[in-house]
Amino acid sequence: MILSPGLLLRCAGQTLITSAAPPPLALVVAQGRQHPGYQTFAAHLVLPAIIVVDGTTLVVAGPGRIHVGRLDRLTLQEKEALAARFEVPVRVVEDLVASFPVRAAADVTQVSDRLRSAVMDYKFLLEKWTQYQPAAVGAAVKAEALLALQAGDTDKAWTLFAALPRPAAPGALRVLVQN
Repeated sequence: MILSPGLLLRCAGQTLITSAAPPPLALVVAQGRQHPGYQTFAAHLVLPAIIVVDGTTLVVAGPGRIHVGRLDRLTLQEKEALAARFEVPVRVVEDLVASFPVRAAADVTQVSDRLRSAVMDYKFLLEKWTQYQPAAVGAAVKAEALLALQAGDTDKAWTLFAALPRPAAPGALRVLVQN
């Protein structure tokens, strides 16, 4: 018998429920970025200027120029300077660099957009996880998420964020009308 995720089977008085497969990370991130809280956060976040100079160069206020044609050859010092300028762990910059094909011509606008997104994701998640006040059972999840962010692992922090229990819809509501 093959079971699909989330399938409910009843057979001879027994019920078998399979757990739903977690959504792919790209979907989790896309849904997280569409959340009104993220939209509000992103609209108010002030980042250092990222200026597209020409088809191959970004200038970031602070650490200097980034030649997108040599992203795969950024030195550790350049990555550290970029991470320090945006106040994110170095791994956030390393993951961004690793997301582009090695020795391929990267689109300078795409690099700029993905750099902004990576920094916004990190800062949003850090704020949300820091503010989160879980019940005792959720404290371990919060600690795990904060450790992941400290290490620059936004993928894990997004996954944990998406898995948080959401409040149930209110039930047994009564509408009172005064005349």
